[in-house]
Amino acid sequence: MTSKERVKAAINWQKPDRIPVHEDFWEDTPEVWKEQGFPSNITYYPPQLGDDKRQSIDNYFDFDIAVMFLDCSPRYEQKILSHEGENYIYEDRYGYTAEKPWKRSGSIHYVSVKTKGKEVWDKDKKRWFLSSDPEESARIDDHNYFEHFVDYPSWSDAKKKYDRMAGKEKYILFKNYGPWEATWRHRDFSNLLMDIALEPEWVLEMGRTHLELTLDVLKKCISEGMKPDGYFMVDDLGGSTGPLMSPNMWNSVYKEMVKELGDFLKENDIDFWMHSCGNAEPMYDDLIDCGVKVMNPMQVMAGLDIRGIKEKYRNRLAFYGNINAHILDGDWEPLHDELKSRKEMFSEGGWICHTDHSIPPTMSLEQFEKMIKLVRS
Repeated sequence: MTSKERVKAAINWQKPDRIPVHEDFWEDTPEVWKEQGFPSNITYYPPQLGDDKRQSIDNYFDFDIAVMFLDCSPRYEQKILSHEGENYIYEDRYGYTAEKPWKRSGSIHYVSVKTKGKEVWDKDKKRWFLSSDPEESARIDDHNYFEHFVDYPSWSDAKKKYDRMAGKEKYILFKNYGPWEATWRHRDFSNLLMDIALEPEWVLEMGRTHLELTLDVLKKCISEGMKPDGYFMVDDLGGSTGPLMSPNMWNSVYKEMVKELGDFLKENDIDFWMHSCGNAEPMYDDLIDCGVKVMNPMQVMAGLDIRGIKEKYRNRLAFYGNINAHILDGDWEPLHDELKSRKEMFSEGGWICHTDHSIPPTMSLEQFEKMIKLVRS
């Protein structure tokens, strides 16, 4: 099987030739691994077009999934405000100011947001649009939209990046914030939770504005010859023990627009994937109604174990994740047992191997290589 065929089989609960594998990494993991013998020409993201001397970490490990990232932001100016010591503060094009570690993964402190009230929203909402100017940069890249400080490519160069991935017969995912996640980035997490209770119509307007831009960008990508195999919506709806809001509240504000997105994806034969940290399992049936067919990351520490809910969601929802990130840098035996049990239980499909977070620099290169070798064997 090709990588695309392998992933397609797994998410449709059909038997693949082996378990598909994909992974994400903390930003500093590849650099730490270079001290352990990792090749020096491996990069965190795909190299620039025309650079044949380097390759991405995803390509090096021959993962089955390749990812491109949509920019459905209001395109505020992206800039670094200060850099002192180990941290830096920056303004993001999505409408927030944050502080985080410099050139490494770590905790993020959100300092402020652009949308402080309705008057700001009414003034700025025109920023959420897809320009018809042929000289305007593309709203898609093979570098993550998070901390995206490099220039976005032209649409023609974006197509070349897409073709580079497609030529390897990978399963191509387009990744993008969902309406909840995109809105709190410029409105503030706590403010948006209050808005849902007190001003749901405004929340609906902000979410729908993001959704309409998302659909426009997807349509533009397809018209430019860049059609993904799957669309990956990042919308963290779960907390440590359950959803961030009641399913009824989510249904009243977001379900209709997510269903509209799901209908568009279905009409265009694009699989609907979703990322939600925490435990949002009480919402899964509603998300399935909207067309979601793959769920990630299924965090173990939030009480999720795909072995226990396999039969409940068989043929309705596939799983992408659920390997406990807290045991990655410890002894091999617990990780071996966790991988082996999932591999055996999902040999007939329904699971893509991925941790329930990302690979930290504290996990050794040797341990990671043993992990993917076991899953692929």
